[in-house]
Amino acid sequence: MNTDNMQDIKIIIDFMKNFVDNCHHVKEEKLLFDFLEHKGMVGGPIYVMAYEHNKLRDIINRIEVKYNEPKGLREDLNNLIVMLSSHIDKENNVLFPTAENLLSDDEDKIIYYKFERIEEGFGKERHRKYIELINTLYNRYTNKNQIKDKRINYPTNFSTF
Repeated sequence: MNTDNMQDIKIIIDFMKNFVDNCHHVKEEKLLFDFLEHKGMVGGPIYVMAYEHNKLRDIINRIEVKYNEPKGLREDLNNLIVMLSSHIDKENNVLFPTAENLLSDDEDKIIYYKFERIEEGFGKERHRKYIELINTLYNRYTNKNQIKDKRINYPTNFSTF
């Protein structure tokens, strides 16, 4: 791995630990999952999402530990890509559609309002910068032909976080 790649790995660690864990996961774990449980969704998708959040945290921690001694780093980075891609797919195709079906329009508005408050607490400008940063890395590293062929199913814009 070259110096630019190593710097990008630091950016990914920061993004996952700060943005994903302190904004995106907070929205799901502290808000959305509670709403869904009150609507009768217990276990299932909520359990899987929470479990995968913890697995993603473990992978990031391993990447951070191995950063200065990169033996096994490539394997953990590949595991992160696979896990994150699969997780996002489950969110987009299971969790979010299920939530849309279970929640009323009023509940959806309440959740949206509370999501906005979480983002304000995180910092709107900080939020915007992280979105720009991850979209830059995404565009740098994705193979556009794979995306067109739909062999890899990554989101095209991370602003939905």
